[in-house]
Amino acid sequence: MLKQRVALSLVVTACSLPALAGEYSCQVTRKLDPEREYSADQIAEFRYSSRVEESNEGAFVSRCSFAPSAGKVTCDRYKMDRVSFDGGVKIKKYYLFRSQFDFQLFPDLSFVENNGRGAVSYGKCTIVAP
Repeated sequence: MLKQRVALSLVVTACSLPALAGEYSCQVTRKLDPEREYSADQIAEFRYSSRVEESNEGAFVSRCSFAPSAGKVTCDRYKMDRVSFDGGVKIKKYYLFRSQFDFQLFPDLSFVENNGRGAVSYGKCTIVAP
């Protein structure tokens, strides 16, 4: 009986943990900073987005936008210092300590990104690779 309880406990625990690998493409739909809220036209023009990648090498979050000087979308990719999962509300949180940057991914694939310097972005992700 004890073996069955332990086995059941392991199965339940494994099912409630987030996947350890995956990739998400996230489009910004709302962006604010201390001076303004960006218009829908500005968000479309600068193509703000994020990308989350998880693998055996760690977790990475890229912040992307259109760079007029380059004439294309460019991204800054960060290796995150910590990833945690809040089982109570099922939010996965990615932290980069030195710049106070964090990214939160919700069960419905919506997200909140705090760049650590006062700007906050919101949007929706799609799964690129499970």
